[in-house]
Amino acid sequence: MTACDTALVSRLVSLLLFLPALAQADYMDHFAQRDDVGPHKAPSLGDTRVLLIPVEVKGFPPIDRAKLERFFSPDDPNGFVRYYETASLGRYRPRVTVGPTIAYDSCPLPAAQFPTCRVARGDINSFSAGIDLLRDAVKRTDEQLDFTQFDVSGRAGTPDRWADGVMLLTNVPFGGIAFPIGYFNRGDNLAGGTNGPLMADGIRIPHVAVAGDTDVFVMVHEFGHLLGLTDLYDEAGNYAGLQLSFMGAWLYDQNIVLPDAETRYRLRWANWLQVQGRQRITLRPVETSGDVARVGIGDEYFLIENRGPGAFDKSLPVRGLAVFHVDRAVASVTSQGSFPKLGAKEGDFVNRILDCVNCDAWHPYIRLVQADGAFDLEANRRFKAEDDLFRAGSSLLNDASNSVRSKTNPSNGSNLYSGQPSGFALNDVRELADGSIEVTLDAPASGQCGEKLCAEGDGCAPVQCGEPPAKTGCTSVDGAPLLAVLLLLEQRFGRRQRR
Repeated sequence: MTACDTALVSRLVSLLLFLPALAQADYMDHFAQRDDVGPHKAPSLGDTRVLLIPVEVKGFPPIDRAKLERFFSPDDPNGFVRYYETASLGRYRPRVTVGPTIAYDSCPLPAAQFPTCRVARGDINSFSAGIDLLRDAVKRTDEQLDFTQFDVSGRAGTPDRWADGVMLLTNVPFGGIAFPIGYFNRGDNLAGGTNGPLMADGIRIPHVAVAGDTDVFVMVHEFGHLLGLTDLYDEAGNYAGLQLSFMGAWLYDQNIVLPDAETRYRLRWANWLQVQGRQRITLRPVETSGDVARVGIGDEYFLIENRGPGAFDKSLPVRGLAVFHVDRAVASVTSQGSFPKLGAKEGDFVNRILDCVNCDAWHPYIRLVQADGAFDLEANRRFKAEDDLFRAGSSLLNDASNSVRSKTNPSNGSNLYSGQPSGFALNDVRELADGSIEVTLDAPASGQCGEKLCAEGDGCAPVQCGEPPAKTGCTSVDGAPLLAVLLLLEQRFGRRQRR
């Protein structure tokens, strides 16, 4: 979360020790759990209705509602709705209502703590004051809007009495945060009770995405948390974090970056091919196809996709293959112990901020493998698509030393983090005229086809595993029998027509 730093989270960890234990789930675990859509995640599939609450404080640059409404409408080709529709292949279709502007003549935060109304990065005082502000803004919005219209989808694709998504955009200087108010609230829930999610017209609001300075691009990132995604940049600043991801090293500018392959895969926004054995495959531009090749199974594997400039990813000057090394077993470590598999328990998002899953440049949750092997990203040097994407002449092979990769041993192979061979190799990259890329991939020869993300639906299973089955039946590979039948029919019917 862009408004939290290590000092803030350290205080939060101490605070959480006094809070009662809740359900075994989490609101931003990158889908370590899939069954908590509603109470801990906003739906990321199907048609949804999302609310944006503009909060304007007098004395700061006023909110331009016309620009706001355009960016959050389906008509803006570079806006919020079109971004999420494009990134999801149209599988996620949010529609945003820009609510009435909630205006304050003076700063709604305590003057003694915020004399200029500017919220400093990592200010612990902003949490308690922030809850009160969120509560007041939701209450005032509820007086003018029916919140039942913002519950059209849920885990089963039907209304579930949980809001499909709520955002608050203010003109006050503030970075951004996705705030799990249902977890921290110990006051009025707006429905005659205390604690837990806010309630409006019977609809529960467990979390709110917040951005300041009327920064709509920060909001694109913060809303990703509501969909269950965790931060993929390095909060400590030792390096930028994951490139080619709107949850990672994106600078929140107008060139919105598409999701990385792991995020797309986990959200079921990908058409994924599971590689088994040696295959020559064609990966179309991911923006329009969702094509993702997966090599390996279990918690550690590689994902390959075709990235280049398009409606989004506009900052990329060239097209090539992005290769991501994923290790879902990366733990969030605190003084209380280790929480493997991204820490799926309620409250573990705090641990992931304190020791973020992409903070270790040499063994993060998701690492971009660089074609040139220079390890510029790990050294906090600039990402350069021409060198870091796999293009013609690039390859990725096993490092025969089978040693553990580290800062002191920067071996650029396809090995697992343990140093053992993965069976993955990448060769013979060739870009086609239509932007597709052909590549030869090697994977283990068997046992790769049994994994699924979920029981049924788009993105739950690979569109193909291994080589497609050989054609059988009345046609051969060269189609000769079919051609013979067509010639016979042409001869017979042709003679009849000529008579």
